[in-house]
Amino acid sequence: MLHKVINYYKAKVWLFLFLIISLAQVSVHAQNPEETEKYRSTRTRYVDLIHTKLEVSFDWDKQYLNGVATLDLTPYFFPQSDLVLDAKGMDINSVHIMSADKFFPLPFTYNGEELEIDLEEEFVREDTMRIKIDYVSKPNERKVGGSDAIKSDKGLYFINPKNLEKGKPQQIWTQGETESNSAWFPTIDAPNERCTQEMYITVQEKFKTLSNGLLINSKNNENGTRTDYWRMDLPHAPYLFMMAIGEFVSVEDEWNGIPLSYMVEPEFEKYAKDIFGNTPEMMTFFSELLGVNYPWPKYTQVVVRDYVSGAMENTSSSLFMETLQANRRELMDEPKDDIIAHELFHQWFGDLVTNESWSNLTLNEGFATYSEYLWDEHKYGQDMADYNFLAAKQGYLEEAEKKTKSLIRFFYDTREDMFDRHSYNKGGWVLHMLRNYVGDEAFFTSLNFYLNENAFRSVEIDDLRLAFEQVTGEDLNWFFDQWYLLPGHPKLEVNHEYKNDTLHINVAQVQDKEIHLFKLPVFVDISVAGEQQRYPLIIEEEYETYKFPLSRKPDYVLFDSEVQLLAEIEHPKSERELLNQFLKAGRYETRLDAMIGMAGCKNDSILNAMIDLGLKDSFFDIRMTALALISEGLVKAKKYEEKLVTMLSDENSYVKADALSILVDLNFKKYLDQLKSSLSDSSYYVVGAAIQMLSDSKEVLSTDMIGAFKQEDNIHITIALASYFSAKGQFPEYSWYTEKMNRISGSELFYFIQYFSEKLLKAPQEERKSAVSIFRKMAASHQNYIVRLSSYQALMLLSDLTGVEKMLAEIKSSEKDQRLIEIYQNL
Repeated sequence: MLHKVINYYKAKVWLFLFLIISLAQVSVHAQNPEETEKYRSTRTRYVDLIHTKLEVSFDWDKQYLNGVATLDLTPYFFPQSDLVLDAKGMDINSVHIMSADKFFPLPFTYNGEELEIDLEEEFVREDTMRIKIDYVSKPNERKVGGSDAIKSDKGLYFINPKNLEKGKPQQIWTQGETESNSAWFPTIDAPNERCTQEMYITVQEKFKTLSNGLLINSKNNENGTRTDYWRMDLPHAPYLFMMAIGEFVSVEDEWNGIPLSYMVEPEFEKYAKDIFGNTPEMMTFFSELLGVNYPWPKYTQVVVRDYVSGAMENTSSSLFMETLQANRRELMDEPKDDIIAHELFHQWFGDLVTNESWSNLTLNEGFATYSEYLWDEHKYGQDMADYNFLAAKQGYLEEAEKKTKSLIRFFYDTREDMFDRHSYNKGGWVLHMLRNYVGDEAFFTSLNFYLNENAFRSVEIDDLRLAFEQVTGEDLNWFFDQWYLLPGHPKLEVNHEYKNDTLHINVAQVQDKEIHLFKLPVFVDISVAGEQQRYPLIIEEEYETYKFPLSRKPDYVLFDSEVQLLAEIEHPKSERELLNQFLKAGRYETRLDAMIGMAGCKNDSILNAMIDLGLKDSFFDIRMTALALISEGLVKAKKYEEKLVTMLSDENSYVKADALSILVDLNFKKYLDQLKSSLSDSSYYVVGAAIQMLSDSKEVLSTDMIGAFKQEDNIHITIALASYFSAKGQFPEYSWYTEKMNRISGSELFYFIQYFSEKLLKAPQEERKSAVSIFRKMAASHQNYIVRLSSYQALMLLSDLTGVEKMLAEIKSSEKDQRLIEIYQNL
């Protein structure tokens, strides 16, 4: 139901914000076309960072980190007399060189981004230098940016630092990817660097801390603070260093003697194992599948507030956005396994073996994306795996319509550009095709070889290719070149015709001419008299025809019967063939395609037969697709009324909600009781849908129900209730909106602010003035730039109030995110 609310608002004035964003992005690229042509090489290694020791404490009021970094380094090959470190937005108090017989200061220069140290002597590769740096990190005082994937590159984040925001905990956490950890400690911030690590974190006694590796000891200090000592003895990349500090509860678990922890806010303690409880089984599954055990000494998963991304695979300590915190009712509708599996798989692909440059990012993210498919396939079955993976494919194809580029690319504007649906979605699908081509045994044997050969090393795409060639004995340049090093994907026009006792299958590659021809090993299934045969094909030319002698016309022809090609395929089929395909082909996507193909069906008997089959299908999305055909008016809903009533008890929440929506549209009065009873459904999604349906009618919620729903923090309820208040012209307590804003994050908060600000247009003057201070703070300092953007726009709607115009000017002048700077210039 949330998507209906969002679509409603996209049709309103708020849509212009997205248009401005687009214009700003076009403007930036138009002004700097040469940036897109810059070659992005792997970082040259002049020195090797061996070990990092950090001693950190915090000034919560100023939002500063006070730190001492001690780095052990050695020249990589050539002698070195100076040292350049990444260090962003810091005050550098002193730099010393240390050894058994000397400790003296070194001269340095600092430009706010890089720290250049004069070593005052030449070091050769047999030497180890120990450099001690006393510094202050000031993350809020430096220019920042970000991307759609990682909203901010500030590196270090203080949440509710002065403890003034009701309902929001005090926290500190870090986000290192891509090269943002150098905003809170000096380092060589490149993915092809690796080192071991020690961290001494000093905090008030009430806080728990988390970092990489193991907690070795804790020491209580005389001033009421505590220092926790964390150590990671295995080398990993600096961008994977992390800290999290807060009043978490830690729920303990275990896998093969390795400690596991699930760190959440206290109110979610009883749900921690509902959220993360499949982790031990995932670790067993992935370890056995890869033949390489989970490689780190512990695994902790922590949930934080106002996170700037979805999750991050810090070595041994993954960090998640706050929407991972959910109760059992919420988990019914939205289980969290996919994101949990994704970050866990990174512990092998990304942490144990790391891409040497951001150009090779898909070697991290493609594997993590494919892990979601592997886990779904193992745990929930083929249909669920195919369902989620089809969504990934569609996401990539949508992006590819706007921009076509290679998976491995050395020319890009910024590092953040690499975090797109190519690196993730396409990268996962390419691995799926490779698995289908070489077979399961060769695929996972090759991954085992790749991991063992490259453990604790950085890699590029050729390392993956060579691993597969070593195992299979086959030259796979053709596969890796076309899918990793060249852009695009195939667009295929397939048609078949039966004549003269022969089936003719014609295949044309019709992608744009600038996209190369592909070599495509596929299978085609041909069913004759209920007997199915599978035939291998290799598509290589622009136009090809295949002939199959048959005794009679086939029941159906299924091209790419394994449903593994990353391609756009048009294959016209008769309505009877589509029905036969649905009955016999089996895979989720082939059933879905058959049903979608009924959209223009003129044969009522076939259409009704397809819908009947769809409504009874074992997989929920096929049932939903059948409901969509009814909802769109392709058949009369009245004919299916009895079946729809039974689907109000469907095991799937989304199916229940869609069936209820059709029945309510069919006869509102008749199904008003069912609609009202749905307000007590165990699924938040169904309840939210029911509230939305009532908001579109003359019916009203009882005072008791409104009171109960206002207490819920679930996003489906909150957004639906905000929509209800708007539709009914009601204005609940001002505090309801302000309290909910502390419980909502990301894009959901973006839309909730819109509802709130719309209501404020007619609110009492005192409440409008009070809202100004809330929006001012969020517009100036919220971690998520789109929330700052919506808060700024909310202030614009309140600009008739004294002082707001000045606030807007101050916020605009102090904004450091280039994306918002561009947008504000267009407002």
